[in-house]
Amino acid sequence: MRYRLACFDLDGTLLDTIGGLTSGLNAARRMNNLAPQTEEQVMTFINNGVVRFIERSLTADPGEYSEELKLKLLKDNVSYYDSHCLDNTKPYNGILEVLTRLKSDGMMLACITNKNDEPAKILIDHFFPGLFDYVRGSMEGVARKPSSEPVDKCLDVLGVKNSEAVYIGDSDTDIKTAENSGLDIISCAWGYRTREFLMENGAANICSDPLELRRFMR
Repeated sequence: MRYRLACFDLDGTLLDTIGGLTSGLNAARRMNNLAPQTEEQVMTFINNGVVRFIERSLTADPGEYSEELKLKLLKDNVSYYDSHCLDNTKPYNGILEVLTRLKSDGMMLACITNKNDEPAKILIDHFFPGLFDYVRGSMEGVARKPSSEPVDKCLDVLGVKNSEAVYIGDSDTDIKTAENSGLDIISCAWGYRTREFLMENGAANICSDPLELRRFMR
């Protein structure tokens, strides 16, 4: 194989989480007397961490919102989602097979995501037990993607050079993360952004199906 390490995004790359994210957000919105939002809307809110997720949700509503409301909605969303993160969530077709094959090829696997660290680890342990060598979600004191910091920490822990790793994700944030980290990037067209959007944001290698990933890595 061409690489020693494959670093994956989580939402929209390994797992289809949009149903769970939508139900979690709408549960928190109900607690705060706000109208529900659709999966199509919620899909545009993700990729930059839960604070921006909540801000985008509120910005989509008419009128202004207070800092107090934002903090309350954030707290309620985190509390609900952390205990329901497995709901309405599933791996993309073929991704488990690909991960298992990559592992058998001797490749190390990492998941680096802007989702909060606790639910990220719950999801990986549940859907992909024993496959990942490193999992890191958003944590206080560590910059989020597209900063290179979370990737740099991963490479340091696993003892891998930038040239020996590839980043795999479905968004413009992932493209910028790979660029900032000096990693090759494979963009996923099966996630929450279209092929056209990925191309407009500089994607050089676009994979249409999880089962194609091994070919891209050779």
